[in-house]
Amino acid sequence: MYENNITYSKVVKMGEKKSKSTLMNTFLFGVLGGIFIALGYIGYMSVVKNIIKIDKGIAGLLGAAVFPVGIMLCVGIGGELFTSNNLITLSFLNKKTNIKKLIKNWIIVWIGNFIGAIFIAIIAKLAGIYKSSDMYNIAVNMAHHKLELTFIEAVASGFFCNILVSLAVWLSLSSKSLISKIFALWFPVMLFVLSGYQHVVANMYVLSIAKLLDNSIQIQSIFLNNLFPVTIGNALSGGVFIPYIYFQIFNNKKEAIV
Repeated sequence: MYENNITYSKVVKMGEKKSKSTLMNTFLFGVLGGIFIALGYIGYMSVVKNIIKIDKGIAGLLGAAVFPVGIMLCVGIGGELFTSNNLITLSFLNKKTNIKKLIKNWIIVWIGNFIGAIFIAIIAKLAGIYKSSDMYNIAVNMAHHKLELTFIEAVASGFFCNILVSLAVWLSLSSKSLISKIFALWFPVMLFVLSGYQHVVANMYVLSIAKLLDNSIQIQSIFLNNLFPVTIGNALSGGVFIPYIYFQIFNNKKEAIV
């Protein structure tokens, strides 16, 4: 693994590079990110469907173990996620980018993520993945649960989620080999899924497929009850809390974590 100060510099450089990417590349990588996360969630639902009748706890554990494949694809192959791009704030704090580029990146990637998630939801329905009552019920019930969260619950759950996701990406940047990067991403992401925390990009897929399956789900509710508050929670932890703490540690106190 790289030393902490080297990893810190890699995160700053990563954010600087992302903020300078062209609008089209940022958007397309965002679409890919949404696609990869959606595929990971389909895997999660499929595992849960096959095991939940045997043991609900084991089903949740194994499903959570499969979902991280989506984020592994983003990091390993190339895909932008709103949640991991929240770390660009660290580049802003180090004056390697400006607030305009930071916000533009977040907005474009968020939109790209949503389009990618919707695309996979449409293809998944056409493919008949949710024809079985088990898959249908998992998707719809999961969506209704997400929409029943209060505003504060959604924000707080999103906050917890992106502590784990942003630090998973951070940890992967500290790793030198592909296998170590995979494990660095795997367990923190698995933990957020197992804990039931809210990830805005994952929710984009769940709520999109549920809307296609259940007309009672309202578009207004999707945004106001979940996506907007979860976006706020994700951004507060991954875009404010984590970057600011590490900025204070490495830039102001000039000392590394040991």
